[in-house]
Amino acid sequence: MLTPADIDKKEFGTTRIKEGYDQLEVDNFLDAVAADYRSALARVAELEASVVRLRSDLATAQRASTDAVTSVIPVPPAASAERILAAAQRTADQVEAEANTEAGRLRAAARADAESIKQTAEAERQTILNRLESERAELAEKIEMLKARRANYRAWLRAALSNIDEEEANDA
Repeated sequence: MLTPADIDKKEFGTTRIKEGYDQLEVDNFLDAVAADYRSALARVAELEASVVRLRSDLATAQRASTDAVTSVIPVPPAASAERILAAAQRTADQVEAEANTEAGRLRAAARADAESIKQTAEAERQTILNRLESERAELAEKIEMLKARRANYRAWLRAALSNIDEEEANDA
């Protein structure tokens, strides 16, 4: 799985044909980023389902412990039963709180990883777009320069042909 450090350290090779990054290498890297992002989201969903299942298990265990206490222990004095139930409730509350805390921590970490991947991919996309826009502007400038040269060459050729025609007319 990619880490934010992997994304930060990633360097793309340049092509020999033109300036810029190898598009296939960039596409492959972005595919890997997207796959890890999907994986992180799937892990979050998996952990959320696990929290739901653990809560259900906790409720079942609470019901079972209440049933077990009443079936195994002869009817204790009321104060003793209340202490046992209070201790069981505290334990159940503590287990639920720990499960919720862990689930929240895992969700937050997964969301932070996903956001980091998303921000890195967006920054990379913007960098590529900026570079492409710069290249487009340079090419437009070169096209205009070539058009001007073409016009100059045409004018020069017309003048040269006109001179030739005048010389031929004068010779005739």
